[in-house]
Amino acid sequence: MNLLNVLVVSEAQELIMTRDELLRHHSDLCTQARELMNLKNRDYAGAGGSEPFANFTRCEAMGICRTEEGFLVRITDKMSRLSSFIQSGKMHVEDESFQDTCLDVINYMILLSAYLKDKDAE
Repeated sequence: MNLLNVLVVSEAQELIMTRDELLRHHSDLCTQARELMNLKNRDYAGAGGSEPFANFTRCEAMGICRTEEGFLVRITDKMSRLSSFIQSGKMHVEDESFQDTCLDVINYMILLSAYLKDKDAE
């Protein structure tokens, strides 16, 4: 049975997660996302970590697109992976799970929000 069949069957079943369990799950994901951002941003931040948006601003510096559009491209890439997973029931990149992709989306949204907040403060 593939994931799509499981999702269809699951829709007919009553969900058992409570609100408290949902909030614990939310907290766990946010903790994991923050830890992942802390690690990954060190690789991308350049200049000793002083430029947290460096990998996004580079697309504008190179004349490819505006920084905001660069964020949206990366978010769209991740959403496409999630959509493919929902349709096929499997992730084809073995070292990146569905959960990893969800964490990346969370972090890209936080980075975009922080970038816009920083830009508006200028």
